[in-house]
Amino acid sequence: MKSLTRHINHRHIFLLGLIIIVAGFIAASDTLHSKSEELISASEAVISKYPGLGIVLFVLLAMISAMLAFFSSAILVPVGVYTWGNGVCFLLLWLGWLLGGVAAFGIGRYLGRPVAAKMIGEARMADFEQQLSHHARFVHILLFQAAVPSEVPGYVLGTLRYRFWLFLLALAIVELPYAFGTVYLGAKFLERDITLFILIGMGGVLVGAFAYILYRRQGND
Repeated sequence: MKSLTRHINHRHIFLLGLIIIVAGFIAASDTLHSKSEELISASEAVISKYPGLGIVLFVLLAMISAMLAFFSSAILVPVGVYTWGNGVCFLLLWLGWLLGGVAAFGIGRYLGRPVAAKMIGEARMADFEQQLSHHARFVHILLFQAAVPSEVPGYVLGTLRYRFWLFLLALAIVELPYAFGTVYLGAKFLERDITLFILIGMGGVLVGAFAYILYRRQGND
């Protein structure tokens, strides 16, 4: 089971690194970046016509990205930064991620383990159930949220019936710097500041890897 957890984390880190490299390549290419700007500008024009609906849709998609592994917020953030600026985009992204985590927790708690296991995989669920319990220390939950993909903690902790308010506090603390960093990366992508984009992106990946190491050490204490 421990080897499965390591495999999941390594794959997650690899995918994050790959996304950053691909985005950096797009930013470096005049043609690709121009095409991406056209798409972003077209999205902003639609949102400007329906501002309320645009906000709701952005938050909803951010929420979904926090619940499902195959959907990433990376494609949303440049549109949000271009449309609303860094500050509003950050708040909407953070809110969406919080709502996604709460929804995942609710699914795990009220729909039960079979449904939660289908969302993240039976092997994953069994592995994390062995590592955690509803009596887990707050610092361990904090590191767990920081170390694993965002779609995992809500389902697992909801199934384990962990205390909701502690889960929500840990979620809010962990997602705050990630949301800030993601929005900053989106801004750097629009500015085509490729060097800083790559450095900050890879720094975020290293922070996640370090959180995973601390989480594993806490689990072994």
